[in-house]
Amino acid sequence: MALDGPVVSLVEIEPGLAVLFGDEPPVGFDVIPFEMMSPQANQGLTDKLAMASGIGNLAAQGAQGATTVQGLVRLAPETLQALKTAQPMTSGGWNLGSLVTSKGKIAASVRWAPVTGAQAASILTALGPAAALLALQVQLASISRRVDENIQLTRDVLRALHEDQWATLLGLHETTIRAVREAQAVGSVNDHVFASIATRDADLRKQRHLFMSLVRRHITALATDGQSRRAYVQQNVDQILADAHGMLMAEWSWYRSQVLRAGHISRDEANAAENERLLAELVAETQREHTRAMDDVGDLLAGLERQCRLMAELPAELSLPFTTKRQNIRHVVGMAEALAERVATLRNRVHTQPAPLDPPLTVFAEAVPDDVLRILRWVVPGEEPLLAIADVNLDRLVGEDAYLGVTPARLFISTQSAIRKQGVIEREFPLADVRYVRFRERDKRGPVLDIITTDENIKLTLDDWAGKGQGLDDSRRLANLLAAAMDLPDYERRTDPLLGGESSTARAITR
Repeated sequence: MALDGPVVSLVEIEPGLAVLFGDEPPVGFDVIPFEMMSPQANQGLTDKLAMASGIGNLAAQGAQGATTVQGLVRLAPETLQALKTAQPMTSGGWNLGSLVTSKGKIAASVRWAPVTGAQAASILTALGPAAALLALQVQLASISRRVDENIQLTRDVLRALHEDQWATLLGLHETTIRAVREAQAVGSVNDHVFASIATRDADLRKQRHLFMSLVRRHITALATDGQSRRAYVQQNVDQILADAHGMLMAEWSWYRSQVLRAGHISRDEANAAENERLLAELVAETQREHTRAMDDVGDLLAGLERQCRLMAELPAELSLPFTTKRQNIRHVVGMAEALAERVATLRNRVHTQPAPLDPPLTVFAEAVPDDVLRILRWVVPGEEPLLAIADVNLDRLVGEDAYLGVTPARLFISTQSAIRKQGVIEREFPLADVRYVRFRERDKRGPVLDIITTDENIKLTLDDWAGKGQGLDDSRRLANLLAAAMDLPDYERRTDPLLGGESSTARAITR
């Protein structure tokens, strides 16, 4: 397949990050030049990359500019998201497509070698630690320096709540930022650039460990039941935001220092062989620790934002204490969202939220109340879609209105007051635990739904409207949906010599 217009080649070295080869960078396209490595290291890296990807063979065949490396490009997180559901065209082992500028115009036709597959494995093997070193550097170059109002607010809270740590934290932040800018200005991490951070390793690690421990303490506190989680957020929301922001400052100060150290080591050409092993260890450890830390702060902020958005939907919108001011819950939601978006940007990911719930099966006399779906959007676990929701009654001495919900992985039952007033699901069961479902119709009354799980016998009733017409049809379908999950695993099956040594299932099949 012929490609029209200027052709460039992208060789991905990690998801979303690729080296660009071509005569010249496409117009209007953001290309990040190689930085913080010596010219010799840059050339050696380029040669390895060209030969490992097959671009060197194109050059041998006379393709002009085939091995001219322009720098690094980063695929937008939206592009990576689209590639999960769209299949690109391929030719000769390359994906084919177009590079598009930020304004949506096609900048160039492109051959793209994705990071997955045998070809990518050979490329990464040939590059060794240099591939990861490039990945470290491009993350620094792509960090947005925009500070919006909400981010500034959390920074102010951080300074107020950690006054004893603020000077050290800010000093390390500014020192590493300045060192990166100096390295980019001179094109390498020379001794003069590295000197400013060479003696700060202990301080960098101390701050990082401090805020990491605070963040993990919050994660543990939020990994509880709904009522405890809500109470913890009410009492500690300012502290959570401050510690998350402090974690980001401490983590990225440490991360920048590790990148600078790697750049300084790679500059030592005289000991290249032993330094390659040192770089491999340094880069692998940095990536591993950094990924774990960003996972932690990302999980904390996702949980905080979800809980705050839930609280904003509850009838009593609470005013939460926030340093010397009193901010309502909606202001806190904005701050949590701003920090979560910053974390997503730093990780080249899309900041997502659960989609509004739109269950295909609703068993109600009328429509599902809007507030119930808005609340459940933030309560239903994970990203599971809500398949069905029903207005039911708990079979108790004093009956109580409840909601029954079904997702692809579980069912939940909760009193209506618990969901609508507290945002709490009281009981949930994996669908894998459903053993038997019985649906019984009754004269002049609503039907009965029995759900037998591994540990409980649950009896639910529906009101009279569910015993006729559309209500009855919907109720039957709900029972059928739950019955489709019925299963008796092999380890629960029993046999007995009195019944011929066969299980009941086997006897039923042979009859």
